[in-house]
Amino acid sequence: MSDTIKGIPLIPNGTEQHLNQRQLEDYKSHRKEWLTWCLTQGKDPETATGYSEATMNVRHYRANDFYEWVWNDRGYTTSVTHEDANEYIREIALSDYAPNTKAHIQKALKTIFRWREYEFGDDPWDPEMTIGGDSGTKTDRDYLTKQERRLIREASLEYGSIPNYNSCSPTERDRYKGHLARRFDIPKEEIGLEHWERANGWKIPSLVFVSLDTGLRPVEVERATVNWVDTDAGVLRIPKDSSAKSNDAWDPVLSSRTAEMLDRWLEQRQAIPMYDDTDTLWLTTKGNPYNTRSLSYLIDKLCEVAGIATKNRQVTWYSIRRGLATGLIDESDLSTAKEQLRHKNIKTTARYDQSPPERRRDALDKLG
Repeated sequence: MSDTIKGIPLIPNGTEQHLNQRQLEDYKSHRKEWLTWCLTQGKDPETATGYSEATMNVRHYRANDFYEWVWNDRGYTTSVTHEDANEYIREIALSDYAPNTKAHIQKALKTIFRWREYEFGDDPWDPEMTIGGDSGTKTDRDYLTKQERRLIREASLEYGSIPNYNSCSPTERDRYKGHLARRFDIPKEEIGLEHWERANGWKIPSLVFVSLDTGLRPVEVERATVNWVDTDAGVLRIPKDSSAKSNDAWDPVLSSRTAEMLDRWLEQRQAIPMYDDTDTLWLTTKGNPYNTRSLSYLIDKLCEVAGIATKNRQVTWYSIRRGLATGLIDESDLSTAKEQLRHKNIKTTARYDQSPPERRRDALDKLG
């Protein structure tokens, strides 16, 4: 393995004194994955835009300082946590660093946790404090409100649908055949009634309804299989080896409406050839499992159909999860939200207790 990536050292001078040989090789691999991601897509994963070499040539040192700080506390690890980052930032805030330097240190930590979010399905890091004028940095705090959740649910029933085959004139059918040929990437002459039914099918509604109920992370959507589905019990059974955040198995509950959507999709899925040799629950029209990019495209389109304004907001697939968390905390309690969201630590759940505007407005009305 090369010791540099585009001139950036995988192991900064002095770091080796903290590690034995095996730890050094492990950390080198860890750093290589992180730096590669930062340089190729870290600035904007949705468009695969990376940070410049000049930016990372400075930022990587600040990230390495954070890891060394963690090791001084509990020994070598690459599994840094939000709690680690928040404590580190509290120390940095009280340090003699210039405000601009403090801001750049926080940005370096954000690249670590953005990488973990997109590559491993971790929850986004929402820092407890913003320091050194970093308030202009984009964050991942946007969530779908109760009203927007309803609109997205309804939009999933409308998205991609076309008129009933028998209600179309021959001219309209020919036009829609051209549309379906482009959509499914097959010759127009091969378009048949089964493609018509597939366009009006239950894949997208079932995917959206399940995500609204359980707050599936992108990596969980990607890993989901038909074996997860237990509509008789009204749960999604996520095995421990597929859990994005821990080694625990989880059984988030489904509403009866969502269970019905899944039953319809599973029945339709059996008739679609691309699913013959896979147990993946949902595939894109290209036959690939959904990932962060394809789910971001989908949520953008659903917002368009639903008429949800996204200007000056960062609406991603995680906005569904955050909306569920905020809603469950508002309607029930932290413990209920913790189990449904599959958090090991209730402190993680508490981060979503954002007191939505409706609740604050109601409180103001009551105060008079």
